[in-house]
Amino acid sequence: MNLTSKKYLSQVEEVIKKAEAGEVYPVYLFIGDRPIIHLQINKLIDCLVPEEAKDFNFEVLSPDFFSEGRLLELLETRGFFPGRKVILIQDLPLLVSADTTKTRWKKALAAIEAGDDDRAMELISRIFSDLKIDPKELIGLSSGQMKEVLDWPKDLRIENLSEFLEDHGEDLECIEPIHTGSGNRILSWLAQRADPSRAIIIIESEVVDRRCSFYKELKKHGPVMDLDKEKKDKKGGADFARSFIRSLIREKGKEIEHKAIDTIMERVGHEDLVGLKTEIQKLVSHAGDSVRIKAEDVCELVVRHKDEELYKLTGAIGEKDLGKCLNSLSYLLDQGIHPLAILQTIANFLRKMIILRAVFEYGPGIQAVKNLQYQIFKDEILPEIKENLGDALPAVLKGHPYALYKLSLQAYGFDLDQMLVFLASMAEIDLEFKGGQVSHRVLLETLIFRFISM
Repeated sequence: MNLTSKKYLSQVEEVIKKAEAGEVYPVYLFIGDRPIIHLQINKLIDCLVPEEAKDFNFEVLSPDFFSEGRLLELLETRGFFPGRKVILIQDLPLLVSADTTKTRWKKALAAIEAGDDDRAMELISRIFSDLKIDPKELIGLSSGQMKEVLDWPKDLRIENLSEFLEDHGEDLECIEPIHTGSGNRILSWLAQRADPSRAIIIIESEVVDRRCSFYKELKKHGPVMDLDKEKKDKKGGADFARSFIRSLIREKGKEIEHKAIDTIMERVGHEDLVGLKTEIQKLVSHAGDSVRIKAEDVCELVVRHKDEELYKLTGAIGEKDLGKCLNSLSYLLDQGIHPLAILQTIANFLRKMIILRAVFEYGPGIQAVKNLQYQIFKDEILPEIKENLGDALPAVLKGHPYALYKLSLQAYGFDLDQMLVFLASMAEIDLEFKGGQVSHRVLLETLIFRFISM
C-alpha cells in the first residue's frame, strides 16, 4: 500500500498505532528528506523494539556496507534479547537508478546553496560512488569537461558544484562501490520466509525510482510512506504542513490555536519543512509549562524566512535576469514583506557593488574579474586587496570569500559611474515610497528594471 494522500501524517500515525497494537509488516519504506522522515521512523522503531533491547536487536545498514547477503544474514540471525530484530537500511542502493541521478543532484545542489556542507558532502560522495568516479579526478576540470564526465543534466547549473568541489573535493570520501545484488533474494525472503514476529526491515530513502521492478514488488509486502511525492502537490503540501505542525505540537504535549498555525504558515511557508520543525521546537521551548501556543507567541518568536528570497532577488539583479527578479519580488510582496525593507535590501546591494567595482578598478583592474576562477580570487587577489587597503578595509570585504567572489563577478557587468548616479537617485525613490501616489509594487518593478538596464 502506498501512503501518498493529503492525509499523510494521519496515515503514518495509523501505521504506528497498528504497530503498537501488534499489527506489523515485514517491511516498511519511508521516502523523503531525512530530517522529516526520521522522526516518524524513530516512533515506529520505538514500537517495534523495547528500549532495553535496542543495543542488541536493532541494527543500521548504511549504503556503504549494504549487500543482499549481509542483510539476509542479519535477518536470519536471532537477536541477543528475545523478540524481533529490526534492521534499518539507509538509502537502499537497489531503489536508485540512472533515472534518479538528476533528482539526487538537485538535492545536493540545494544543500550547497543552503550552506549545509556536511549534507552536501554526504550526498555528493554517495553519487560519485554509484557513478564509480573518484571526486578528486574532477578537481581542476572546466565546467564543460565536468559536465561531460558526469553526463550532467542539461537544465541544471553546474557552477555551484564546481566551486564546492574546489573547496571540499579533497575532503570528500572516496567510497568503494560494492556488489549489492539484484534484490531478488530480498523479495524471495519477503515472499517465503518473512515473519514479522522475528525480523522486520525498515527502509529510509531520500530518492526512489518508482518505476523499477524492485520498488513495485517491495510495496506489495508493507506500507510505503512517500513524503517526497506529497510535496509535489502545492495544495497538498500546504495541507501536509498544517498536519505536520499539529503533529509536532501534539507530540510535545501542547495545543496550538488555528490562528497561530496560520501565522506560522504565513511567516515560514509550507515548503520548508525543516524550517517549520525548527520554529516549532523554538515555540515549544518558549511555552514552558503553558499548554497552549497562541498567535501572539508566533508573532514574537517566529521570524519571516525572507532572507533566502531577498538573496535570490539581489542575485537575479546581479545576473540581470528580469524574469527571476519579478518572480522574487512578487513572492516577497505576497508574503507581506514591507516594500521599504525590499528597497533597503536593493540599496545595500547597490552600495556593495559600487565598493567592489571601485576596489577592482583602482586595484588589480576590472579586467581581472573576467573569467576569474574562485580559487585564484580567494588565494591571490582577495588577500592582496586586503593587504593594500589595510585599516581602510570596507566592511563588505570582510564577508565570506565565496560571497565576495560571486558579487565581484556580478559587479563586472555594471558601470561604476552609472551606479553612482543611480545611488544618488535612491533618495528621490525613497520619497516616492513614503508620499507618492504610485503603488509600491510598480515603484519596485521600475527600480529593478532601471538597475538591471545599466
